Amino acid sequence: MPNQSPDSLGMKAQEFFRDVERGDLRPFYYLYGPERGLIEEALNKIKEKALNPATREFNFEILDAKEHTEETILASFQIFPVHSPRRLVVIQQADLIWNKDASSYIDYFLSPNPLTCTVFLGEKADLRTKFFQALGKKGAAIPFYPLSEGELIHWIHSQIKKLDHQISEEAVALLMERVGPNLQELKLELQKLALRKRGRGQIAEEDVLNLTEDIRSENPFELPPAVARLDLKGMLRLLRKNLQQGEPPLLLFLLIVRQLRLIRRAQDLKSGGCSKKEIETRLRIFPRKAEDFWEQVENFPLSSLDQLWLLTLEADQKLKASYLEKGLLLEKYLWDLYFHGWGGWTAGRAMNHPPGHKG
Repeated sequence: MPNQSPDSLGMKAQEFFRDVERGDLRPFYYLYGPERGLIEEALNKIKEKALNPATREFNFEILDAKEHTEETILASFQIFPVHSPRRLVVIQQADLIWNKDASSYIDYFLSPNPLTCTVFLGEKADLRTKFFQALGKKGAAIPFYPLSEGELIHWIHSQIKKLDHQISEEAVALLMERVGPNLQELKLELQKLALRKRGRGQIAEEDVLNLTEDIRSENPFELPPAVARLDLKGMLRLLRKNLQQGEPPLLLFLLIVRQLRLIRRAQDLKSGGCSKKEIETRLRIFPRKAEDFWEQVENFPLSSLDQLWLLTLEADQKLKASYLEKGLLLEKYLWDLYFHGWGGWTAGRAMNHPPGHKG
């Protein structure tokens, strides 16, 4: 069954980072989702605020819901910290807890040890269960999904600021093209750039070109434009290559949906009288990608949008809830978009403009 919105537990990733940065820690958190890089960043932020570095080894414990008994885990919550404001306990494979009788954990949530911060690490969450409803009264369950392109740009700027550097928008675009959306790989490349860039000058496009390697044989950001251009052969090839490279299917799906929303938004703004330059600024379209973007906007089958979003909603639910192989589900979604969502439109163009043709 589909997951409930995380709003019911009152915490999103942005709110989490803001609160923890202020030192506002809750007694327990449930961190879940496919973006393991962000989860690792969140856990490190909790460590930084919860523990005294001098006594960290005495107050930090990692347990596993599969390897440790319920009694062992619950007993660890009651231990008091040693020369530290708090004790931190991390529970791995926490999905195993709420998928069975979790009454003992629910009892603890009602009266937690105020000096212990507990972090559950899971893959997913059903926020309708009693476990999460009880956890949400004093704690929070936070989902970590792949960042959108705009969020990724903001993340890159925030990371480079921590390194006492700045980076140009052109350099950001090139970095994303060469490295892709993997946060851990991006963080490593940013660290390399900051170390090799003398002084505190701005990192420019030529710095990225000279100091980073193009580590993507196929860039995930090339898939959404191929979908928007109705390039069936191209989008299937890009999908399969990205899956072979280990890109998460949910990330690829979110990139596609974002591109389709951008196109719809551009159509609406253009109909409202906005110029192309105004729209590019509002939607943060990079100048060197503008020509290709406007080709997608002008050729996009507006009449098929209603059916498109129905197909997209169905795919979203299946990708999040199904136990089937998610790469196959995503490929089926692309076929459905092409034949059911746009089949009638493409049939009318087939003779002069076959799939994948840009004219």
